[in-house]
Amino acid sequence: MNLSDYFYISYTSIKEKKGRAAGAVLGVLIAVLALSLALGVGESFQKAFVEQLQSTIAADSVFVIGGPTGLTDADIAYFKSIPGVRDAHGILMASGTVYTEKGEQQVSIVAVDPDFLPRYLGVSDMRKAVAEGESFPKGLGVLASYNLWMDPGTGRRLLDVGSTLTVRVSGKTIQLFVTGLLEQTSSSMSMGHEFQTATIYMDPDAYFTFIGKTRNYPVAIVLVDDLNRLDAITENIRALAPPGARIISAAAMVKQFTMLVGALQAFVAIISAVGMGVTALWIFDSTTISVTQRTKEIGILKALGYTSRDILIIFLLETAIVSSIGVFIGLSLAYMASNFMKVSAFGIVISPVLSLNTILLAALLPLASNVLAAFIPARRGASLNPVEALRYE
Repeated sequence: MNLSDYFYISYTSIKEKKGRAAGAVLGVLIAVLALSLALGVGESFQKAFVEQLQSTIAADSVFVIGGPTGLTDADIAYFKSIPGVRDAHGILMASGTVYTEKGEQQVSIVAVDPDFLPRYLGVSDMRKAVAEGESFPKGLGVLASYNLWMDPGTGRRLLDVGSTLTVRVSGKTIQLFVTGLLEQTSSSMSMGHEFQTATIYMDPDAYFTFIGKTRNYPVAIVLVDDLNRLDAITENIRALAPPGARIISAAAMVKQFTMLVGALQAFVAIISAVGMGVTALWIFDSTTISVTQRTKEIGILKALGYTSRDILIIFLLETAIVSSIGVFIGLSLAYMASNFMKVSAFGIVISPVLSLNTILLAALLPLASNVLAAFIPARRGASLNPVEALRYE
């Protein structure tokens, strides 16, 4: 039997039951559209989220969060001595209240070694981070973050170089002077906290003099030379860190977020794939009815020399043709939707990305499930005795 004969008989059968065929096409179309868009949105979100995460967290950094007693200069020196570690810096942090024209405002006070400050702010040169004034804090002179000296809502300037800041921190009130105004930049080390909380950058010596009397650091940042040795370096840091300290690897965080987003993508895809199950049941029912209605036709075909294998191929080909039409239309609609569809999640606006993997999965999964659903009734029809089939009324 020629391939063209298979297609001709299958096509003729589909025309005769075009109502059921149209319903099956619609079911496949909806399943493919939902699945491809779900996978596309998940893939796009994963890519955008990881890129944003990597832009705000330095991949070559390990964060050490001190326990109840914090980290000392000795701890920082131990970290620097670990093979593969390029440098290590203690970060001083405190929360306080600053009094401005807007009234009381929560503020974070950060003190970082001046040599490390550009890296902390995610710039190669402090001149790129400073809008006006001095590039480094000195004494009681501090740098003010963008959302402290500029009202984000109205665009009104709240502070100038030379302005006085009255800050309440650690149960005491101190007077600071603004010597520099920072641009709105994304810190690669602070995990983007300056976007939510106004920040004052202070000289470490002044911090120890007026805020923290002991030289304890709540956080240390360890810079790694070779990312291939990151796991081993992280274990060495964990061994040297004081009891209660937590070790956070930036690269590991990116990996964990990637796995989380991938799991969410799979979950959404499974939800979307429910439509495929409904369509497969429709195909199963439709093929079962078709076999029953065409019992006599099966007998005639077998009498003409068609084998059970030929009959099976005809029924499965009918399902494959109907499913392929639904897949083609569904993917076409998904492609058109991806050009104008916008989804907002966690402050990220994304459009579905129909990659080759997404297209193949969205096309082959419903096609395979439908052919599998049609196989059982088709096989039963193909195994009919031709004499009994011809007598069927």
